Amino acid sequence: MKILFSTGSLSHLPIKEVFSLVKEGGFDGCEFVIGKNINRKGYKSEIEECLEILPIYSIHAPYVHIASWGNEVEALRCSIELAKELHTQVVTFHPPSWLAREIRFYRWFKNVNNFQEELDCENVFLDIENMPLIKLMIPPYILNNFKKMIKFGLKKNLYFTYDITHIGTYGHDVIDGFFAYYDTGRLKNVHLSDYSLWREKSHLGIGRGELPIVRLLNTMRRSGYDGFVTLEIAPNELPRTREWLLKVLSYSSSLLKLHLDIDMGPDDLSNPS
Repeated sequence: MKILFSTGSLSHLPIKEVFSLVKEGGFDGCEFVIGKNINRKGYKSEIEECLEILPIYSIHAPYVHIASWGNEVEALRCSIELAKELHTQVVTFHPPSWLAREIRFYRWFKNVNNFQEELDCENVFLDIENMPLIKLMIPPYILNNFKKMIKFGLKKNLYFTYDITHIGTYGHDVIDGFFAYYDTGRLKNVHLSDYSLWREKSHLGIGRGELPIVRLLNTMRRSGYDGFVTLEIAPNELPRTREWLLKVLSYSSSLLKLHLDIDMGPDDLSNPS
């Protein structure tokens, strides 16, 4: 099992600085979130240089439109090709959104019979992520019911990223949700952050909401889960100064390692101070 940090949580910082902070904070690697910076000249070379700092174990396909990457299907294909180039194991993507009027994406999505084969994934695991409940007359995403998503994924040869703060928006038990995914044998990544039901706030820092995160971590350890655990916190939840940001990262990685029973070196033990 490896603990990762989502680069989307520090999207305001230069990418190489993000990787350096994450390494110093005690994480094993990053989940690289593809954003509009991918268009910037020389940015891909910067990403490759980041691999000298920490591995990219997971890539999150873009959830904003990137003109140079085409429509949602083309962007997903580009994400998979980038994963192959960077020797990344997992690509996570969101299901089509009614709210964003992704009608063409939906029509393609529902007609795919085998995602791994038809997108030529080879050794990359293509993960679909469960999405949050938003109180609108029409659910913003298709497959908003995570059990239906699991059934769809098993039928269509998809793997899974389980986001616990999104499950929290429904008021569901996050541990029951974990077992629903884990029992498929296709769970590759768990997006970890807290959720406050009474404040209706997502992607909070650990301990800032009401989710039983420590109990979930201990359950994951006892179950033998050996995939990725990715800390994915909203940018406004993190400090702006390097000193305090590093303290939060170090504390978070140490907490995860403690309850997941991942070996900690001397540096890890002193990090939260």
